[in-house]
Amino acid sequence: MNPPKNVRGILLLFIALSGLFLACAIVLSARQTESRKTIASLQKAIAKSDFYRFQENVYRLHAPEFARIADSVFTLSRKHGFNPYLVMALIFVESRFDRRAVSNKGACGLMQVNYPVWKDALNIDRKRLFQVDYNIELGLTILKGYLLETKGDIIRALILYNN
Repeated sequence: MNPPKNVRGILLLFIALSGLFLACAIVLSARQTESRKTIASLQKAIAKSDFYRFQENVYRLHAPEFARIADSVFTLSRKHGFNPYLVMALIFVESRFDRRAVSNKGACGLMQVNYPVWKDALNIDRKRLFQVDYNIELGLTILKGYLLETKGDIIRALILYNN
């Protein structure tokens, strides 16, 4: 027994719509699974961020002067186009992070700026020489000059800076 043509058409339409709804449900389910994975990933990133924020705050409480130096190095390194890790290493070698350091040749502060050599060229304010930002700014200005002089050779510029 064959159903009438209009019933067959309705039946085919119903089957097609059912298939379409099934396909949509599968796609939506896949997207929901993907969204859940994304949300889980974001939750892990937020937890890690919270840990790093906590760690930074503890570090700032424990060593506020060092934190101040790190902030200044990061900002001024970017301003002068240097890698902040390089600048931190340079400060470590020059002064061991002692902003009041004075060498036997008269170099002062974190970056061991040699006041007698640079006082006129950089118009240095001797009273500010031991201030964190000012000293790092002077040191990076000197290093940048050496970098230009050596046509971008950072090793040679650091050797000149050290001398």
